Amino acid sequence: MSASAAAQDSVYAELARSGCRMTAQRKLIVAEFARLRRYVTPQQLHRRLAQRRAGIGLATVYRTLDVLERVGAATREPREHGEASYLFCAPAHHHHAVCTRCGTVDDVPCGQAESFARSLSQRLRFQVRRHRLEFYGVCRRCS
Repeated sequence: MSASAAAQDSVYAELARSGCRMTAQRKLIVAEFARLRRYVTPQQLHRRLAQRRAGIGLATVYRTLDVLERVGAATREPREHGEASYLFCAPAHHHHAVCTRCGTVDDVPCGQAESFARSLSQRLRFQVRRHRLEFYGVCRRCS
């Protein structure tokens, strides 16, 4: 099983645990979203699905992205001009390396970020509830 298929399966399991139905349309949205490996707006994802003749409405794309974000399977990034972009994520906690040329996003394991968050909590008496870390640079394919 590929990493993408395994990530999709873990998302389906997380959706089921949260009480969401796995409709055929939702599966198509998740599969296309996972394939992209970059931040996309709901309209961009909807256009991609329309090119595949999926027959999925824009409102369904918005609702599915909202549900995916709620279960930890999508990261939302506010953008200028009001439209947010979303990135497919496996529910397990991780960080991102974002290529500033092509926009491809790779997952980065947490490792030291977790110990830094614990240290921050102790030093500042600050209760960290969640964190997000992204690295920006140029990927191997673009360099």
